[in-house]
Amino acid sequence: MSTDDVYPLGYQRVDASPDPGVLLAGMIANAGWSATVDLRAWERDHLRLTTGDRLLDVGCGLGDAARALADDLGPTGEVIGLDASAAMLDAARLSWDAACPARFAVGDAQALDVPSGSFDVARSERVLQWLPDPQAAVTELARVLRSGGRLSLIDTDWGSLRLDVGADDLADAVRRTVGVERARPSRIGRRLPDLARAAGFREIVSTQATQVWSSWDPDSSPAPDGCFSMRELAQDVIDAGELDANELDRFVTTAHDAARQGRFTMSLTMHAVAAARV
Repeated sequence: MSTDDVYPLGYQRVDASPDPGVLLAGMIANAGWSATVDLRAWERDHLRLTTGDRLLDVGCGLGDAARALADDLGPTGEVIGLDASAAMLDAARLSWDAACPARFAVGDAQALDVPSGSFDVARSERVLQWLPDPQAAVTELARVLRSGGRLSLIDTDWGSLRLDVGADDLADAVRRTVGVERARPSRIGRRLPDLARAAGFREIVSTQATQVWSSWDPDSSPAPDGCFSMRELAQDVIDAGELDANELDRFVTTAHDAARQGRFTMSLTMHAVAAARV
């Protein structure tokens, strides 16, 4: 893979990607981020799963997060995983090896085709940032949970993106613009408590974790672990009219040089909430 290859972030259109496998590889890398690991551990503590629970995972991706929770459900529990991508679902089916049964199907987070009050637990991770109407999706999660059912939401706040690579003027332009171009709404992470509250959830608790990239070899990897290339990042800013082609080249060169010299730092914060349905 050359340094011009990228990890595209178009997870709302995985199956339309020229190479869905690249996106699946990105998902695997994302799952290993320390921020992801920490938030999923927090989620597990707050969901209070019990034997026999029915768990709905909306935007289940590769099914790895649901698989990690499945042991708490036991053989009498059940997992239903929904995703917009058939490629993701195929991978989830192939890798499922938990004792509890699981079913995976294509679904729309904003209009769930499942009965009301039919789940004990529901989760959705890094899905709302890609949706036209995230509030509708959270309201749907409230609908399908039984009274007293538990919810967890995890999502990225692109407004938190920080870049320290030198060329501060260019880095600031990238930071200001990339969230708006990458996801809509870009600052969804910090809005999770309000979305849960508006959907009628109570007992809302929240936390956050920041992923930091400070070690990256641009000569052997196109991007920091599980992330996007600097050229792809800057291209978003060109598309938004904030940089020209010469500035893009200067930003990429500066970022690569900073990484080679051990001066590269990038960070992004993810948020999580847990709540109960009334």
